[in-house]
Amino acid sequence: MIFKKTLCILLACFLCMPIFADTRFILAEDDEEEEKSDYEKCVVDKDRAACSAIAQNTQNNIKEIEEQIANAKADHEKATALAREYAQKAQSMQAQIDKLAKEIDELKEKITVLEVQIEQNEQKVDALNSRVRSRMVQTQKTMHFNGYLEFILGSKSFADMLSRVYGVEAIVSKDQNDRVALLDVIQQLSSDKAELDEAKVTLDANYQEIVARQAELLAMQEFYEEEEARIQNELDEMTEQRDNIYESFEDLQSTLREVGVTSAGFVAAVHNSTIVATVWNYSPDFLDGRWHLGVDYAAGRGTEIHAPASGIVIRADDGCGDPGYLGSACGYWISGGGNQVYMMCEVNGKVYGIIFFHLNRVDVSYGDYLLQDDVIGTVGSSGSSTGPHCHIEMYYLGSGYLMDYVAMGWNATFSVGRGATAYNNRCYYDDGSFRQGAPCILNPEWYLP
Repeated sequence: MIFKKTLCILLACFLCMPIFADTRFILAEDDEEEEKSDYEKCVVDKDRAACSAIAQNTQNNIKEIEEQIANAKADHEKATALAREYAQKAQSMQAQIDKLAKEIDELKEKITVLEVQIEQNEQKVDALNSRVRSRMVQTQKTMHFNGYLEFILGSKSFADMLSRVYGVEAIVSKDQNDRVALLDVIQQLSSDKAELDEAKVTLDANYQEIVARQAELLAMQEFYEEEEARIQNELDEMTEQRDNIYESFEDLQSTLREVGVTSAGFVAAVHNSTIVATVWNYSPDFLDGRWHLGVDYAAGRGTEIHAPASGIVIRADDGCGDPGYLGSACGYWISGGGNQVYMMCEVNGKVYGIIFFHLNRVDVSYGDYLLQDDVIGTVGSSGSSTGPHCHIEMYYLGSGYLMDYVAMGWNATFSVGRGATAYNNRCYYDDGSFRQGAPCILNPEWYLP
């Protein structure tokens, strides 16, 4: 019984071996298929999803690196400003240092003069003291202990005695007065010198403090100059990295256009809509002075708005209530435009900018890569509006690759302006004849089905 069971198991395993072998082969093929990169799928297999993923990832990478570049530029400008600020402070402090150094030198000269004067007067005192001592010694030698008395008593008359007394007194008094005067001079000079020494000590301390502060400022200047250079190197590396991304993306342009990631033409933005207002004004001959730079596509509130071509969302703003009212200023960047979406797209090698106004709902955000006919949002009446519609404006930016124009940054009016300025920057006259090249504003009715 056991033998039969074992035999059946072995037979079953043998019969199943081809199936397992085939399974392993299929799995191997699946693994090989999974190992293909999005680039290979896009270029070789013309896989639209893979191409779209590449476009989206590229835009995300560009968005990230552009933000890094913007932050680095801000840091670079800050470091540059701080380096200049510290350099200016150090330079202005140099004037104080020079002034203090001059004052210290002047004090040193005054102190030197006083020291010379003090020394000279001390020498006079010493000479006077020496003279008095010499006289006293000489007197002792000739008059002994009572020499002065004998000199006075040896007078020939009373008048002679008084004269001798007054003479001795005058000599002694003059010596004493000279000595006192010299000592007063020395005391005054010493007092003046002490004041100058004290002033010099204060100036020296201030000088050392300012020199130390200047050294700190120069160190900070050097630090921010090094920081400026470091950030500039980072900026150069990031810019090169961004340019490499652009270059690699440009190599895919023909494939992206072929599979529909970039467009060969425009499709309708608002399906089943009705044009209720066109460019360039609401009234004939511009009598009311109100410029209308786009086309109004009326449709029911909530009707989907589609991307007329594959491209990149440059700005998306909501927050305005729906419905709005005529005269409402709600909307950014264009006041009164309500909830808005801005995008750039490339069609047949030409780059366009498109703005959508008065949306009820915005379904996209900055940096999204949209495929042609993707939903952007829905029709509404937000901002300055009297009924549900989508106001669309179109701008011709120039020929070339989309990414090149995205890299230039965004201007809400594509450097064309608003009102009469935009009208005077239109690409074509009303009869369709060419007026001017990019950047210029277009009539969407000529492009959107």
